[in-house]
Amino acid sequence: MKKTNEELKKIIDEKAPGSPEEKNWAFNVLFKDWANMHEYIYKRFNVDFGMNILDIGSNYGQNFIHFGKDSLGVEINQKAVEFAKSLGLKVASINAEDDLKSINQKFNLIWCTDFLVHVASPYKFLYDSRKLLEDKGKIIIQIPLMSIFNRHKSGCHLYAFNKKALLYLMEMAGYKIIKTSGYIRKKPKWFNFIFEPLLQIYGGNIWVLAEKKEGTPFNLQKVFMPKWFEI
Repeated sequence: MKKTNEELKKIIDEKAPGSPEEKNWAFNVLFKDWANMHEYIYKRFNVDFGMNILDIGSNYGQNFIHFGKDSLGVEINQKAVEFAKSLGLKVASINAEDDLKSINQKFNLIWCTDFLVHVASPYKFLYDSRKLLEDKGKIIIQIPLMSIFNRHKSGCHLYAFNKKALLYLMEMAGYKIIKTSGYIRKKPKWFNFIFEPLLQIYGGNIWVLAEKKEGTPFNLQKVFMPKWFEI
């Protein structure tokens, strides 16, 4: 369930490894006000803190610490994995493109922010992630939008999307689009509420809430998938 800053500080001080300075850094930079900062998107997408979520690219656990006890993080950075585990969180230390099939659990929600542009095969990732959702389970994707000023470019961003391209990719991977948002974390609620329609087209990033569908629309008579792609 959603935790206050006081509760988070106590958990980190009592359980986390490292010096007091390292603990203070983790709290102040990552955990402090995380839930408050994302309150707009939680409410916009009807996110329930009682959900068991799969948090892909979970970092130190600052997001999924607020969710159900059977929530799971996926993180490859070992320092972040050890920190999250020390807080009592469940973390799978795997590469999300290679080993999602090793997760023997289904979730109400997949939370995947600042991640999709980093993967080698976004379609395969979305397709494989769908298998880990319960019936009517949902996924939240957030990525930087293509920018006329090229701010989306980075040495670790393999892909770039505009809104239309991202929604098409998700639909072809077997998701029904429910809501979209151009929410900017560091802007006040009134700013996001007023400018949201424009932000998700011309802003810095886009958020998508989608629901798992039973099948995918790609035609196996016309699309010949590679051997490494498991139907």
